[in-house]
Amino acid sequence: MHSAAAVSPQPHRACGACGATGYTVCHHQRFVVPDGYPLPSEYNVAVCRRCGFVYADPAATQLDYDRFYCEWSKYDDSATATGSGVSSYDAARLAVTASAIARALPSRASSILDAGCATGGLLTALRDHGFTAVAGLDPSSRCAAACRDRGFEAYAGSVSSAPAHIPKFDCVVFSHVLEHVYDIPAFFTAARRLITPGGYSYLETPDATRYDDYLYAPFQEFNTEHINHFSARALENTARRFGFQPMRTEQKVIQTGEDTLYPAVFGLFRDGVGTADEHVVCDQELPSRISAYIRHSAEQMERINQHLARQLANTQSVILWGAGQLAMKLLALSCFAETQIRALVDNNPALRGKTLAGAPVIGPDEIGRHQIGSQQIAGSREPIIIATLLHDDEISAQIRRLGLSNPVIMLPHNSDCEVRRP
Repeated sequence: MHSAAAVSPQPHRACGACGATGYTVCHHQRFVVPDGYPLPSEYNVAVCRRCGFVYADPAATQLDYDRFYCEWSKYDDSATATGSGVSSYDAARLAVTASAIARALPSRASSILDAGCATGGLLTALRDHGFTAVAGLDPSSRCAAACRDRGFEAYAGSVSSAPAHIPKFDCVVFSHVLEHVYDIPAFFTAARRLITPGGYSYLETPDATRYDDYLYAPFQEFNTEHINHFSARALENTARRFGFQPMRTEQKVIQTGEDTLYPAVFGLFRDGVGTADEHVVCDQELPSRISAYIRHSAEQMERINQHLARQLANTQSVILWGAGQLAMKLLALSCFAETQIRALVDNNPALRGKTLAGAPVIGPDEIGRHQIGSQQIAGSREPIIIATLLHDDEISAQIRRLGLSNPVIMLPHNSDCEVRRP
């Protein structure tokens, strides 16, 4: 991984916020992805020279992303993914979102569609706030089925591939959806077909102006899934471009764990019945805040690289505990150039049975009986690298509960303060 400062001669996509094609490259992000992974293993991070929006420019199509969320969805598993409301932190987050929607909409009788509903956590929170006509839409048929099991109307499909019989709604919720969308113009065109004339769209995304204030893991937001990086201004520019007038936009901080916080920006936007507004307000803050985020992430990643290089000196093979976004970045580091990965352990059921860096991805319950060649993993003495900075203590305790005696290598946290809160 490295930062860059060059103009891309042939962008793969235009700026989603204003439609301009001229941009400056501020970073190049690399991953080592599982075999058969639908999404690219690298991309440039771009700053739009017209409006200041920041976005990834992968060589991909919207169909690649649709396929990813249909076939590789981590949101199917309510125990390990957000959106289900199973954990107390996720339930609290969804309750806050439902409360914001309730404050903004004029009537509890308003019909609401949660697009990207996962297993129905927000639908439940909206019902708890008195809304009686709520439904879900998700690319994963398993997620849609889980919503129906919770008593909700739910449809399988993306915004662009919604079933023909789906009705229009007074409000469509896109909570932590828009940062995943490759073709933003097509997204808003399709979204309008789901909204009654004069209806509302609720948009919520991570707040890219505060990534650096809540930096737990390097380049955490530059992952294979998050490819649009919004500020409040960028969100308003984008919505106006496609005929949705801002009613209100706000910032908030979400508590995602006992010691982890996450910045978000959200707003309610009213359908202007096809009237697009090409007026663009240039975002001066976002590029500078992203620049600081890149600088601090690069510093942290280099500390990790040097730490692992020292730990892996004269080590031929290791086991990686974690096969998620940070692991895919770590595997691209120079410290792994001469080290074999024998296996990766991950709780995400969508990754089980996959191959990453030439090694199988297995679940924690398999580690005692999974065999590579003539040797069981449980009987090996390879070091286990915990490839996460958010749950490393929990995983270390889990390793010991499983009776594994392998040496455990943990990643170094920031030496100053992981969270630069304003």
